[in-house]
Amino acid sequence: MKRVLVNGIEADYVSVYDRGLQYGDGVFETVLCHAGQLYYWPQHYRRLLQSAQKFRLACPSQEQLLAEISRLLATDRPGGENSACHAIKIILTRADSERGYAFSKRPRGRRIVLVSAIAPAYSSLVTQTLEAGRLFVCQTQASINASLAGHKHLNRLANVMARNEFDDDCMDGLMSTADSHVISGSMSNLFAIKGKAIHTPDLRQSGVNGIMRERIMTIIKQLDYPLHISTMTLTELENMDALFISNSLIGMRPVSAMAEKTYPVAGPAAEMTQQIFEALLADSREQLARV
Repeated sequence: MKRVLVNGIEADYVSVYDRGLQYGDGVFETVLCHAGQLYYWPQHYRRLLQSAQKFRLACPSQEQLLAEISRLLATDRPGGENSACHAIKIILTRADSERGYAFSKRPRGRRIVLVSAIAPAYSSLVTQTLEAGRLFVCQTQASINASLAGHKHLNRLANVMARNEFDDDCMDGLMSTADSHVISGSMSNLFAIKGKAIHTPDLRQSGVNGIMRERIMTIIKQLDYPLHISTMTLTELENMDALFISNSLIGMRPVSAMAEKTYPVAGPAAEMTQQIFEALLADSREQLARV
C-alpha cells in the first residue's frame, strides 16, 4: 500500500502543468525506514537541500518533512511482514508553469512525500545479512553531464531503460558510458576489491553519489584499506577479486556473478566485504532517527 501527501494534502495526483512531469524539473530522495526509524536522515536531507539550492528549487524544512513522514507512517496498519519496513520517497518539483523551459526566478515548488511498504528481506541493513546476487550488463548507456552528476534529479530515463533490460533474477544491471567506463548499476553504486585495495567509479561526469556510497567510503578509510576512485572498464571488473553494490534501501549486496564471470563466496575478498558490512551495520545503528 502507498500513502502520499502532496504539499501536505492527501492526494495521489499532480497538475498536468507540473514541471517535474513535463521536464523532469526536480529532485528526489529515497530513505529506508524500519520500525519507525529513518536510516541516515541527516545525510539524505543535506543532499536534498544541496540539490535544491543548486537547481534553485524551494526546499521544505526538516521539521516539515519529518512531520509529514510521521503522519503517513501513523496511518500504517499492523500485520504482515511488510508492516514495519518502508521506503520513504521525497520529491521536490518546481510546481506548475506555462509552456516553455523558462521558470520564474522566485523559488516555489511542490513537495511530494510517498510511503511504500517493502519487504524487510529487501534490505541487508534490516536483515543484517549479506545476500549475493547476479549483475546484468546493460546496453543502455549512462548519461554524461557534469552539471547534473551526483544529484538525484528526476531525469532518470536512461536508468528506467537499463532496469528494464533484465529480469528479477538479477539484482541490478551495470551501466557504462559511450567510452566503456563503468559508472554504476541502474539503481546502485559499485565497489570492486583487488587484493587489499578497493575501487569505485569516478562519478564527476555521470551517476549519483549515493548516501550509502559515501558511508561505505568513509568506513573503508576508517578500516585503513586503500581506496581508489577511478575509471573502470568491464574487463577490469572481470579481473577483480570481488564486487559489491550499495544503495539506501538494499544497504550492501555482494556480486556472485556478472556475465560469464563468477566471484568466490569465500576467501580474503569475501572476508573484506563482510568486515565492511559489519562496520556499516554499526554505523547505521548510530545514524537512526525516530519519527
